[in-house]
Amino acid sequence: MKKSVGILSGLAVAIAVATTAGAWYTGKQLPAELERSIVQGNDELKKALVGSGGSMTIELASLEQRFFTSTAHYRLKAKDIQLGENETLSFDVGVVDQIEHGPFPWSRVKAFKLMPVMATSNSALEKDDFTAPWFAAAGDQAPVTGQVSLGYGGTVESDIRLAPVKLEQDGDKVLDFSGMQLRVRGDREGKAAEVHANADRLEINFADEQQAPVKLLLNGFKIGGKLSETQHDMVYVGNIDLAVADVQVTSGPKQDVLVLKNLQQNNLYSADGEAKDKLSGRLEYKVGDITYAGRKVGSGEMVVTMKSIDIPAMQGLMQWYQGNLPVIQQAAVEGKDVSTVESLIQGQAKAKQDLSKLLAGQPKLAIDKLSFKTANGESHFSLAMDFTAPSSFDLPPDQLGKQLVSRLNSKLSVSKPMVGDLATLQALLDGETDAQAIAQQSSQAGEMVGLMAVQSGMGTVQGTDVVSSLQYADGMVDFNGKKMTVEEFAMLISAHLAALQPQG
Repeated sequence: MKKSVGILSGLAVAIAVATTAGAWYTGKQLPAELERSIVQGNDELKKALVGSGGSMTIELASLEQRFFTSTAHYRLKAKDIQLGENETLSFDVGVVDQIEHGPFPWSRVKAFKLMPVMATSNSALEKDDFTAPWFAAAGDQAPVTGQVSLGYGGTVESDIRLAPVKLEQDGDKVLDFSGMQLRVRGDREGKAAEVHANADRLEINFADEQQAPVKLLLNGFKIGGKLSETQHDMVYVGNIDLAVADVQVTSGPKQDVLVLKNLQQNNLYSADGEAKDKLSGRLEYKVGDITYAGRKVGSGEMVVTMKSIDIPAMQGLMQWYQGNLPVIQQAAVEGKDVSTVESLIQGQAKAKQDLSKLLAGQPKLAIDKLSFKTANGESHFSLAMDFTAPSSFDLPPDQLGKQLVSRLNSKLSVSKPMVGDLATLQALLDGETDAQAIAQQSSQAGEMVGLMAVQSGMGTVQGTDVVSSLQYADGMVDFNGKKMTVEEFAMLISAHLAALQPQG
């Protein structure tokens, strides 16, 4: 028994010594670490706000150091951030940060997180005249709080919380938000991060242009993914996925409800090539189930891919656009032709160089799948385009187009039963109750689509599908199996469009 007590006592003394030494070490390191973090944060904010017409900075207002804890006060300042046309945002708010020195901050010990860390930061927005309405909406608690732990090896664990918020106007509910949690694990340089976020519920109420009430309800929002920075600044690869259990929109004179269930957006990016300077990506969008006014509509899916996107050239074009965005917006407000704005003309040479480099990499863009499915049919659309650099951007438009697009492949398949299902839905929504009349309208709608496609030459009927295909390569077009020049195809489409114009 005495031996066990002795061992436990020794362990307690060792932990106490380690804690005291760690706290002393953290206290010595803290000022330099805060300065590094603020410099890095301001650099990231500057990059993120390029093209916004404004700025945002973080400043350390004060630092009170003690042996086991410290208290830091920051100022977060925003100036003239563009929100919309003739609308800017400026503010100056305070953040208080209670910093617990390592290796065993008490807030982590209480949560049974026993791995030693250098420090744990517990920050919250401060209440003042500007933020008082935010605190009131959050039930007089801090609307934004965060806990960040810095490991001795440079790992960073963040837990950011948005408090539940309720807003009312004239006794009516305007906003009801359940709150949100964002957890990020990464490194102190921001080179890699694992992200997870969730929010249970968001309800927004407002009136449309006809003063009819509109209610937007979102349930079960989640984000998850792993990202790592490439050797190119602000370009990350990996996956980031979003999901929403359901979205409900109530609107219109009848207050009909549109419900979208099982929404997903899955994004995957990679850097390819020997120099890892070519970006590839795959973006998936899915809606598992759609209903309107209590009636089933269908489901949808879209898959977009891109390959061989030259990253340095893409960055150059984005920097040019973001840097000139305020000028472009101002020209639009004043009704000016942007091609005559002197500052834009001066930067066009560099932009053209970047565009040429981007196209020289022969990028590929595609809609691999765009589909819509109802109870009895499914329609599909696909489009793939390969690009290349033209000999000159000053070529006539028709010649420039031929050189820009080296290959195009597209196919549209419309299901006649699907068209019939949508016709049935429309009839029911219009109040039709005669089952025989509805069935007849449904059948006629699908057959009419096929008949019009065949008669116009815009498509063919293959079983229960109306199909139209288009391929382009080497200056020649293949439209539904008929080969022709680009000029002949343009004339064909013009003639079809003219035939659709109302006569009189």
